Amino acid sequence: MRKRKIWQLQKCDREYAAGIAADLGVSPVVVSVLLNRGVREKEEIREFLFGSEQPFHEPLLMKDMQKAAERILEAVKNGEQITVYGDYDVDGISASSLLYLYLQGLGAKVNTYIPKRKNEGYGLNNEALASLAEAGTTLLVTVDCGISGVDEVAAAPAGLEIIITDHHTPPDVLPAAYAIVNPHQRDCRYPFKYLSGVGVAFKLCQALHQMQHLTEPLWSELTELVALGTVADIVPLRGENRALVKLGLAAMENTGIVGLQKLIEHSGCPQQNISAENIGFILAPRLNAVGRLEHAQSAVELLVTDDAAKADMVAEQLNAENALRQEISRKIFIEAEAMLAQQERIETAIVLAKEGWHAGVIGIVASRLVDKYHLPTILISIDGEAAKGSCRSIPALDLYSALNECSELLLQFGGHHQAAGLTLRAARVESFKKRFLGVVRGRLEPADYQPRLKIECLLDKNEEVSLQLVRELAMLEPLGCDNQPPLFAFKDAVVHYPKAFGRDNNHLRFYTDYGKYNYHSIMWNCAADLACLYNNAVVDLAFMPKLNVWKDKESVNLQVVDFDQALQVYDYRNCNVSKETVLKNILQTSKKTVIYVNNTDFAPGSVSMMTDVQVLAYGEQAEATAENIIFYDFPQREIFINGALPVPDRSGKRLLLLYTRAEADKQCAEMEKLYPGRSRLVHAYKELACTLRQQAVIDRADLLRSATDISEEALKVFEELDFIRDEHGKISFGSLQKNDLQNSPTFRGLQEEGRAAFASCQRNIQISPEEIIGLWQGNRFNKLRKC
Repeated sequence: MRKRKIWQLQKCDREYAAGIAADLGVSPVVVSVLLNRGVREKEEIREFLFGSEQPFHEPLLMKDMQKAAERILEAVKNGEQITVYGDYDVDGISASSLLYLYLQGLGAKVNTYIPKRKNEGYGLNNEALASLAEAGTTLLVTVDCGISGVDEVAAAPAGLEIIITDHHTPPDVLPAAYAIVNPHQRDCRYPFKYLSGVGVAFKLCQALHQMQHLTEPLWSELTELVALGTVADIVPLRGENRALVKLGLAAMENTGIVGLQKLIEHSGCPQQNISAENIGFILAPRLNAVGRLEHAQSAVELLVTDDAAKADMVAEQLNAENALRQEISRKIFIEAEAMLAQQERIETAIVLAKEGWHAGVIGIVASRLVDKYHLPTILISIDGEAAKGSCRSIPALDLYSALNECSELLLQFGGHHQAAGLTLRAARVESFKKRFLGVVRGRLEPADYQPRLKIECLLDKNEEVSLQLVRELAMLEPLGCDNQPPLFAFKDAVVHYPKAFGRDNNHLRFYTDYGKYNYHSIMWNCAADLACLYNNAVVDLAFMPKLNVWKDKESVNLQVVDFDQALQVYDYRNCNVSKETVLKNILQTSKKTVIYVNNTDFAPGSVSMMTDVQVLAYGEQAEATAENIIFYDFPQREIFINGALPVPDRSGKRLLLLYTRAEADKQCAEMEKLYPGRSRLVHAYKELACTLRQQAVIDRADLLRSATDISEEALKVFEELDFIRDEHGKISFGSLQKNDLQNSPTFRGLQEEGRAAFASCQRNIQISPEEIIGLWQGNRFNKLRKC
């Protein structure tokens, strides 16, 4: 079950947006999105949508850029061995490939070096520098790393000069390198600070080209490599980054980079209209996978080779590595979920550790757990006495700062607000877990654990999400960090024919009516929410409009990311699920829960020990602050009538119907005994008469204990009809004359009570979620009217 999200509806001046939209020839909705994102002036909006003639800043404005470029050109001229030293992620891989190809084009004697993640770790290391120097390298240029290599640069072999190009935050003390090119240096005048590692490498290439060709425009080739690293490194897609990625996506469609052509072919990536999303979900994972599992050097070899046969082979290898990475990730995720299932509560944060987890993959799994639980997550791989962790966070927690409070338990750590890595001794894992959970608990408020959705615009029922609008929204691309795909909302849309689909039936598909328009709608990985969707459900939808092409016919799909109702009814009455398991899953992650049972002395499990869980008997009223209302037992009374539904009238509630039809059948069987009809009484009398013929007198208490179909109510009926007589608890035959059952006041009363009880039982099992919501809304209206 999804965590309930807070929808943050953005405000904008629709009249102002319409005026600009008319001048630019686009939809006011597109302009409204940009206004929400701080792009307010007409010329700014025009440039954002249609680009600018000169999107690049002067590369030599970057501190040490000229010094670095002059030294590199000198090395090229003198035939020195240059080594491009990169990181093992996509940013480092693409930056290494870009600089290598550019220098190779100059005729340089150049090679590349990517450290192995498992053996060497991130950044510069002494053994690698010594080995490269011994092999003849005299100039080493880092890309996407090196800014924190103070000790390594100081210990570098004599005769090896190092130029650092990086985009990570510089430490207080910088390495004593020949030159440092990083826009984040305090005294760097470069106006755009958010370049990726490959973006900085691209500016270096621009500087090298400019110094050799003073009168030519700024160099702008190989931007497809820049797009790869920029999107994969999740840097803001604004300003120069946006221009680079836009150029790079267009260049990818006709790229001359043989290895990239083969990667696109083998991965199943579209070969036309390639998007940033295609990079993020198709191309980048394959380049990343080889660095996580084996050695990222092969990814660089793919991107720099001009040998089509070799590129074919390496691209296929990357596909295989990615499939293996997916399988390893899947297994770790399953194992992590199994470990979480053993916990009574999942709150504050997730910290899990296990021997043998692949250290290169746990970060991916940690991200999946953050997406599912919206909790800061750390997964730790234990290898003997050592342990290595990958950390991912939610927006409310500064992960780096939180880890800093635990630093005395760690050997080392590094990262930023949302992602980090750490190493520690295996013996300290439990101590670290307790400390970290305590730090998070002290920093976050309950509201911080609720995910938030930024809704650009609530669409009117008269506004169609048309093909033309979807095409115009594509002008906002490339989409990604700081330029997310825009989310829109419908208010009181009507859902039809929801069903699960997919290989594992883990996705949802339904149709949505809004105004006079109908849309095919999909929710990925949300099949569990089928329990609270039904035909004709009225919901609020948050979605991204998508272009769908089927058999050359274009249509609009809604990719729904969330839906909401004032009261969400999760109906498990006819589902083949264990209500004990569902309850446990709810209580693991939810707070302020009320559980309704018939007898509070028989509360399920150990819920009475949970301070934020209340167990009530049907008929009692839940607190207004309760978020989850669970009908656990089959109700033995009428609750679905005006004034009796025990659900607080405030919005934002979830009602879960966990009782089952089998419980209803059992309740009906009990009521047949409690309210016996003619056939049951005939059967009871035959059993009683048979016993009396054998014994003449029977003890009443003994009879009720031993007889299967004789109840106290049946005996009262028989007495009133003079079929039996009771003297001081001893039963004997009475009159043998026939007598109509209707002559028994008890029988008539039982029939009347039974009809009401059976009707209540049937209503409790047959009432639809739609009727329950209508009843709840009616109760709210009546209370408001009285006020």
